[in-house]
Amino acid sequence: MTFHHYEGRGPGKYLSAIALGLGFWLAAVASIQLSRVGDGVAALWLASAVAFVMLARRRHAAGWIDYTAIALATLASNLAFGSSWQMGVLFVIINVGYVALSLWLVDRFAGGVPVKTMPSARTFSLILFLTAVVADAIAGFVFAGATYALYGWPIVQTAWTFLSGNALGYALLLPFLTYATRSEVSALLKPKALFRFALVTVICVGLAYLALSQSRFPFALAMLPLMVIAPRLAHLELALVCAFVGAVCVAAAMGGFMPGLNGGTEMLSDGFQVSVAIIVSTPFLVGLFIKQISEDHARLADAETRWNFALASAGQGVWDADMRNNTVHYSATWKHMLGYEDHELGNDPDLWLELAHPDDVARMVAADHDHMEGRTLEYELEFRMRHKSGRWIWMADHGKAIEREPDGRVARAIGSMTDITKRKEAEERLMVSAALLADEKERLRVMLQSIGDAVIGTDAENRVTFMNPVAEKLTGATSIASLGKPLGFVYRAVDEETGRRLDEPHLADNRLDRTEQNSRAVLARNDGTRFSIRQVVSPILNEQNEFSGSVIVFQDFTDARTLQRQLAYAATHDALTGLANRPAFIRTVEDLLDKARQDASRYQLMFIDLDHFKPVNDTSGHAAGDALLRQVASTIKAVLTPSDIVARFGGDEFSVVLMSPSLADGERAVLAILDAVSALEFTWDGQTHHVSSSIGLTSIAADSGEVNEIIARADAACYAAKAAGRNCAFVALPGTAPGVATPMTRVATGT
Repeated sequence: MTFHHYEGRGPGKYLSAIALGLGFWLAAVASIQLSRVGDGVAALWLASAVAFVMLARRRHAAGWIDYTAIALATLASNLAFGSSWQMGVLFVIINVGYVALSLWLVDRFAGGVPVKTMPSARTFSLILFLTAVVADAIAGFVFAGATYALYGWPIVQTAWTFLSGNALGYALLLPFLTYATRSEVSALLKPKALFRFALVTVICVGLAYLALSQSRFPFALAMLPLMVIAPRLAHLELALVCAFVGAVCVAAAMGGFMPGLNGGTEMLSDGFQVSVAIIVSTPFLVGLFIKQISEDHARLADAETRWNFALASAGQGVWDADMRNNTVHYSATWKHMLGYEDHELGNDPDLWLELAHPDDVARMVAADHDHMEGRTLEYELEFRMRHKSGRWIWMADHGKAIEREPDGRVARAIGSMTDITKRKEAEERLMVSAALLADEKERLRVMLQSIGDAVIGTDAENRVTFMNPVAEKLTGATSIASLGKPLGFVYRAVDEETGRRLDEPHLADNRLDRTEQNSRAVLARNDGTRFSIRQVVSPILNEQNEFSGSVIVFQDFTDARTLQRQLAYAATHDALTGLANRPAFIRTVEDLLDKARQDASRYQLMFIDLDHFKPVNDTSGHAAGDALLRQVASTIKAVLTPSDIVARFGGDEFSVVLMSPSLADGERAVLAILDAVSALEFTWDGQTHHVSSSIGLTSIAADSGEVNEIIARADAACYAAKAAGRNCAFVALPGTAPGVATPMTRVATGT
């Protein structure tokens, strides 16, 4: 497992905080060494950008230990270079607040910095604006107000120095730190890419140096080569090149090579940092947007290619009517369906009417007019068109107006046409077949009326005469192989509860004169598999009211029957712990009490109440409480025998029926539960909780009274245990009056 997996938990979060503090301290020292005078503000501040990216790209939220690391690093760096304690504390407050504000703004308005993917151009621009401008300005004015109150520093100048220094730091480091993914770094370290990067960097740095040292317009000329190369480099390459150029700008100015500026930290004035920030951030943003636009165009082109291929594969011919220019574009598939090549037909808007069958034109025009006038939502029609070979083919046209003018006139419509000639021919053949099968009309009518899901038809001798595809699928037998065979060859069903055969013996009875339904049937297939079905069996009677066959309509009822079982389970079990619930437990005690009165058997009932459970809900939330209840339930079951019955009685209360009649066994079980629950160490969000239990024990016997008395006796013993200091157990012995309990051995683990 990598460090990234450990950073949010255990020792990993401390190592992560140490790395954060070290990175912040190194960046702060570099900033102070480069651009701070005396006890004042560093006019080039890199540390905030480093801290922001390290925290934003984690999989877990920043915590107090991270902000403590930033605070200590700030204080150490400032005190090490001569700051007063007052200024050191002020810088701690401002830097921690600035980083926290930046994280909140980005999470609230930009959805956070993507951890597994690189942010889009729009997202990165928004992140840069929120951190280097909005959060920077707020923190700058807060700092300026504090220094004005403490030392009388000018507010505007101080705020501007703070803002411009942080803006330059973000412009230099944020692109590089954000896009320095493993894949980007691996791609950059390849020899060819590394050589190209070095060459481009040297050229851009050299041109920037010449512009800064020789030109009267240094910033514009320094930005020009970056703008040229921006679309041609990968994200990380472009970020590094821009960062190097920015570093050269700062170094050239501090070295006295900037016309009109003195060297050293005096150059950090008059908006110099902001100018450098614009030089390095603008080309990077331009490059991001250009790449994104190119990628979007490529995706659109790819999607259009796939769409056209899908339409062509499905035999869909597309038409696109532009009413503004009075043209219609017909796709190549549209023309091919009519036997023409793409170049043989133009874009005449009346082409579809010219090729239509004369008898269908009136319907086509009327349907088109109704849709153009808005009387129909879509244009749908089937008509004939003349093929290039001279024959007529049937087409199904489906279109819709997608743009309308302000006055309601259609500006653009689009649709598709499908060759349905084969379907029409099949329909005609079916009509002929229907006429030839007139003698089977009554049988088909009854069968068609009965069709709901899977359907099997039989004759008077119980031989299969018909199976629909669903019946083939459910029985696993084909219609061809089953026709003429006895019904039992493909369909063997029994009642799930009674075991009565529901197939051949019953249906062979010619006196069947009514429809029978069964929702408890189980179908056994030839491959040995079985599943639940619901079936309806109806007789077929001829004109003489004689039995002439049957129709069996059935459907797969497995899921519904499974749901019934799940509902039955849910009615008797606690949804949170999976234990028996209170009503089911009480019914169990009632049954055991009846048995005890019949054969003098004895059992023991235990009532368990958790101690210190409420603070878990109050401090860590109900989700933590639910998790703890599940863990306690598992713990209790683990120390008991499989025959013992455990239930959740409600809230943090549990009930147990011990099947052993021995009080010694009951005491051993109680002690085991006390030990096991006290030993639990439940941890939630880094906080460990300890709970214990108070237990009341009583017996279930013929002379124990009614169920409510038994439960009340165990409950009273439990409350006696709580009153005695918790983490112990009391027993209400047989014959003890209600409300009186005798203490058992106290467990020595916690309270």
